[in-house]
Amino acid sequence: MSLIPTRNLPRAWPLPALLLALALPCAARTPASAATQGNQGRVIVLGFDGADARTASELMDKGQLPNLAALRASGSFTPLDTTNPAESPVSWAALNCGQNPAKTGVPGFVRRQLPPSKEKKLDRAPMPDVGHLKGPTHTPIETLSGTPIPTWSPNALGAACGLAAAALFLAVFLLLRMRAGLSVVLALVLGAGGFVGGRALRGYLPSKVPVWNNPLEAVPFWETAAAAGVPCVVLDAAQAFDREPVEGAKVLAGLGVPDARGSINSFFLYTSSEDELVRAPRGRETDSSGSVFRIDEHNGRFDSLLPGPVNFWKTDGIRSELDAVKEEQNDPNLRYKRSTQLNALEVEIGKRLKSASEERICLPVSIVRNGAKASVSIGHETQELEVGAWSQWYSLSFELNPLLKVRALARAKLLSLGDPDVSLYVDALQYDPANPPFWQPISQPADYAEQLAHACGPFETVGWACMNLPLKDSVIDSVSFMQDIEFTLGWREKMTYQALEKKDWRVLMSCESTPDRVQHMMYQYYDTGHPMYSAQKAAQTMNFRGQEITLADAIPASYRAMDAMVGEVVKQHMQPGDTLIVCSDHGFQSFRRQVHINNWLIKRGFAVIKEGATAADRGTKYPNSYLDWSKTRAYALGLGSIYVNQQGREGQGIVPASEARALLEEIRTAFLAETDPETGEKIGKDAYVMADIHRGEFLDREADMNLCFNAGYRVSWLTTSGGMSGENDGSGVLQLRPTIVPNDNNWSGDHVTVDPSLVQGIFFSNRKLAQPAERVSLLQIAPTVLTILGVEVPKAYDMPALQFAP
Repeated sequence: MSLIPTRNLPRAWPLPALLLALALPCAARTPASAATQGNQGRVIVLGFDGADARTASELMDKGQLPNLAALRASGSFTPLDTTNPAESPVSWAALNCGQNPAKTGVPGFVRRQLPPSKEKKLDRAPMPDVGHLKGPTHTPIETLSGTPIPTWSPNALGAACGLAAAALFLAVFLLLRMRAGLSVVLALVLGAGGFVGGRALRGYLPSKVPVWNNPLEAVPFWETAAAAGVPCVVLDAAQAFDREPVEGAKVLAGLGVPDARGSINSFFLYTSSEDELVRAPRGRETDSSGSVFRIDEHNGRFDSLLPGPVNFWKTDGIRSELDAVKEEQNDPNLRYKRSTQLNALEVEIGKRLKSASEERICLPVSIVRNGAKASVSIGHETQELEVGAWSQWYSLSFELNPLLKVRALARAKLLSLGDPDVSLYVDALQYDPANPPFWQPISQPADYAEQLAHACGPFETVGWACMNLPLKDSVIDSVSFMQDIEFTLGWREKMTYQALEKKDWRVLMSCESTPDRVQHMMYQYYDTGHPMYSAQKAAQTMNFRGQEITLADAIPASYRAMDAMVGEVVKQHMQPGDTLIVCSDHGFQSFRRQVHINNWLIKRGFAVIKEGATAADRGTKYPNSYLDWSKTRAYALGLGSIYVNQQGREGQGIVPASEARALLEEIRTAFLAETDPETGEKIGKDAYVMADIHRGEFLDREADMNLCFNAGYRVSWLTTSGGMSGENDGSGVLQLRPTIVPNDNNWSGDHVTVDPSLVQGIFFSNRKLAQPAERVSLLQIAPTVLTILGVEVPKAYDMPALQFAP
């Protein structure tokens, strides 16, 4: 693979430097040849995110899952204990690494941070942060591999280009039998041009690049196996997107990979609705990272913009200017006049940096009516769409400078064409796997994603595939969501079957997330007791994988798709001696009622509202906006997480560390006694002090206590950010709204904050367990795979391998 992709070369780059660049040695790491397969059988692990043991058992008993039922009869089936908390990044990290969250370092989707502040009253005030990702951090370009040109200094690169150009042209001129003196002079002149071109080219690399990182601190089992000489292939691996490549392991990253905007699952809606007022590129933000843009018609044409990534090369240049000013300001011999000039310059540069950091590179979007269809253009590509039809992939290019481009893929759906409005949905921008960015790894080795794209065609690369968030925000409807589920399922099956046909692995793990995504959104049609349930809506029909189903059947249909995939693997790809493991990270429950935990803490006297606190839009988002820290003993932030307002840890902590345990026990007792005034049911199943159930170096990333609910209950959306539900009374005083309220959101099923015993995953195998196990944990998957392979199980693992009958 060439060090400099020709698609990224600047058109004006001098020829000598171009010739040198093409001749430079490849900087990308080439994986060593895979270890030779041993005499033992292979191991195939099929992971299905969110596959629930209770639901699978019910559907097997009804005859809907014949392939899984056959495995149950001839091999093994048992519910699989999940982690606490039962959240996908936590659970997959634990499953992959055989270790509890305090060892993996992945605490959940949300993590509390206690940031320092210049204002003393805000110092170390609790704030929410992303828990399964770190960043984005400004990473020095010299630390990154696969850069399109060497990261040498401008003079060094210029000198290399100049010398190479001079030598190359001198050789050419001498071969042409030009006079030696003239040849030398011309070669030196062209070499000087090469020097100038090399220096200019180096300027197109920023000094730092914004990179999302993976907080995983443990080692996945496939890396351990590969290091022992066992070749492994892993598809859609959760929490694995920035691991250092290990020879013998080919890994396509899954959960955790950001979108091509450097965000987490952005999406877009273009509409002519008069209810929308904001036009691109700003737009109205939805609750879940989406943007809604108003579009207007001019002569049958609607024009708008698609905002892509921030131009980090531009912001890096401005940031370098600012750093230079600050460095000069620190000069002890700085004169007053120059100091005044620098202060003004600092303010001016700061404004430019803020503006550039908020400005995104945009591509044109247009919708042109064409009878009952429309020509939809994004960037330089145009496709003709009917109303209700999905586009093929749009291949997009966002240019940061002549050398650097962000290559992306996107799909669009024409939602309406004038009945009453024109509406176009554009999904998250995916990093193009055929042209992956060097700064944001999506596979190991880096070119594995390219190999898959060439073999299977384009595919989604964003970590949270499927359109849960647009449906959550009512930007798309349930049928559109299920169509996207079918699309994602299709390419993942194709990729898995192609990998199974190859001989370059002894362990193959393929993870499929659509059961989780479907259950999150479609429980409102499956659960007749859900507050969103409507028999009429549940009876709506659609085509899914060649069959007509009702929306009420969407969840069973996703399990039937899982069953069909298992059947295909068993019947077409299993060899004698192979071990098949079918597992999941957690199960599911209906999400009927949401609980505002901070409201409950205030109501029970564990937290206190400060004087003068007010509410906006029936609530406050962050705890510091409404809590009186001088009287608050505990607060909630994240998904069921309780924190003690502890002295010496929180900025305004009041509870001595010696009293923290007694306070947590007091909260636990009150929580388990709490009943829902509307249903009379106990809302709490249990509450866990995390130090009691986890051991590890990274325990401090977790909550002090996790509240775990009974079936049907879950923490509220407001609680996730540390907020509470309240409203201002007539005098402007903040008053609590009800603590427990119906869940009226399309996000109608869940597993987070539900007690782990109520959301057990699945474990199937084609081999019988040596003896029926009372409990099987996902922590046993990794040691079991390694034991089958004859690879030594790391001592850090928390549980032993499962034993199979001879």
